[in-house]
Amino acid sequence: MRKIIEEREKLKLQGRVRVFKIWLYNILENENSPYNQIYNVFALFIVITSSIGVLIELTPLEAKLPPDLDIFLRDYEEVVLIFFVVEYLTRLWVVSNFTDDFKRTYFSYESPNKLSKLFFALKEAFRPKVQWMKTPYAIIDLLSILPIIRPLRAFRILRVLRLLKIIRYGGAIKSFIFAIKEQAYLFLFIFFTIITWIVILSLLVYIFEYNAGNELFVSMWHAIYWGIVTISTVGFGDIHPVTDPGRIITSIMIGGGIVLVAALTGTFSAALVSRLMTLKEGGLKMENLENHIVICGWNETAEEIMEQILSMKIEKEKPVVIVTNLPKSAIGIELPRDVFYKRGDFIQENILTEVGIEKAEHVVIVAEREEGLSERNIDARTALASMLIKTLNPNAHLYVEVLLDEDADIFQKRMRVREVIIHGQILGKIMFTSILNPGATSLIKTLVDKERGIKKVKITGLGKFENFGQLLMYTRKYGYLPVAVERRGKIHLNPKDTFILEKEDFVFLIPAGGGED
Repeated sequence: MRKIIEEREKLKLQGRVRVFKIWLYNILENENSPYNQIYNVFALFIVITSSIGVLIELTPLEAKLPPDLDIFLRDYEEVVLIFFVVEYLTRLWVVSNFTDDFKRTYFSYESPNKLSKLFFALKEAFRPKVQWMKTPYAIIDLLSILPIIRPLRAFRILRVLRLLKIIRYGGAIKSFIFAIKEQAYLFLFIFFTIITWIVILSLLVYIFEYNAGNELFVSMWHAIYWGIVTISTVGFGDIHPVTDPGRIITSIMIGGGIVLVAALTGTFSAALVSRLMTLKEGGLKMENLENHIVICGWNETAEEIMEQILSMKIEKEKPVVIVTNLPKSAIGIELPRDVFYKRGDFIQENILTEVGIEKAEHVVIVAEREEGLSERNIDARTALASMLIKTLNPNAHLYVEVLLDEDADIFQKRMRVREVIIHGQILGKIMFTSILNPGATSLIKTLVDKERGIKKVKITGLGKFENFGQLLMYTRKYGYLPVAVERRGKIHLNPKDTFILEKEDFVFLIPAGGGED
């Protein structure tokens, strides 16, 4: 039993590390992540501000940095270099799973020479990281951190190359441009309205001030400059009207300018927020997920599954992904950060690929109802998703919910689905069993309870046993009762004591109920 507890704690720690790694990946590498957009803005600020000193050194102007600013920028550059070194190493870590790649290659590579197996496994485990290091962005990152070696700081070109990282963090600029494109016509309309407003009123004021002999308005361009400063409500005061008509027009210009500038900034803010919300609503990429749980669709069944997962903290042991057409606000339960949400249609291959379906361990497809779809059509969507998932990941444990009884056999026999649940059928059987055997419902609820219910464990995780009788005697010492053995997908309920056990078998255990001794 101690092995079970230790293995569970180990899985929990590995799950937390994996989830943390996925979040780092989405922050650093996934351009569709809102967290990546925020990080890119922060990184752009660091790149630009840390390059001020070297840019001034390279300019032909005779401007010198004040001593205090020079000292600050040098210290600041030290901190920035350390930051980018940490960033580079973090990116190198998140691009692949070295341990999993090593184990998979080592145990699958057939060679009697252990040294040869070790070398080949190390080579394959390092391959994705080396491939990443060869990418243009990674080369830029490496060049930008070379000045961490003090002798190389003499080469100013290496310090200037840090500016190339602006290309790396172009995601923030792309979002800025995308936000403008989304509202391009409205932006252009407001922008040209502002230009027209400035030019017309500035020239009118210029005419009145020129005839009044106001020498501050030297030319029409001075007047337009005054108009730009005035409409932005800055008003430096270096140029100002002295005539009554000029002051009246100035008041009108300021009032209209406040409205127009507010409309422009409001439109841009709305477009940018809309862009970030679109990314937040399921824009994460999760191709690097492994051995995770994917829930396709959302209904009361999926909600119950999710609540059980959260109550048992399974999401801490292995990542959980929800794929649905519903917006996140319609899910109905608060999802922790360890649970990933992807908005999209789970019958589309690109959506499934983005949630790492090829490496998923368990996939659940529920009968997600949509307006205008009959029960037959919903089951057809489930069938299409099942076939697609089995094509992408033949080893996935697939569980489906169907609405029509006659469709269940098709899923089990032709699609090799592990479990098929007919919507409402199990509930009906439980209620009927309770009629025949009062109290059966309480028993069934206890058996599926997350704390006191059935536990499934691999035989080898408990020890070595020749038959079921030996297993029974061993588990009873620790307060557990074995009730069934699973072998290659087939359940052997309450087998005889002489039932021979195999290494690949699983056993279902019921923990002690806590009654009187």
